[in-house]
Amino acid sequence: MKDIVELEERLQKEGYRLTRSRHLLLEGLLALDGWASAQQLFQYVTERDAGVNFSTIYRNLDTLTGLGLLCRVEVDHSLQYFSLNKDQNHHHHLICKSCKGIWTLDHCPLRHLDADELQRFSGLECKFDVYGYCQACQSKLTAPDSK
Repeated sequence: MKDIVELEERLQKEGYRLTRSRHLLLEGLLALDGWASAQQLFQYVTERDAGVNFSTIYRNLDTLTGLGLLCRVEVDHSLQYFSLNKDQNHHHHLICKSCKGIWTLDHCPLRHLDADELQRFSGLECKFDVYGYCQACQSKLTAPDSK
């Protein structure tokens, strides 16, 4: 697992200043230990520094995601959740439509595309999230009423 020193060193290595809001944001991602919305992270940061505004949090989330330090998934077609990219490897996600749980999926469909097709592009990015119902939620959906 990454610690805050390692994350801050990566930011500085990439040429970014280590601001108080970035420090608090990274601290929040570590403290919340899992997936968190921008609003949850904003609440964490503003409890420690009331002077930070939401746009600062969102810009920093975009920066950290762009650097590969964070993963971002969209739940319910509008709400985004963020998590530390602990492995730094390319992966995708399974997302439960009911409980909003998020699991890592190591399969990548990009690997199955024709290499000639891919050579026509540079700067490739691949976003592939699978939505469905986890086993726990399937059981709740199919359980008979207990009347």
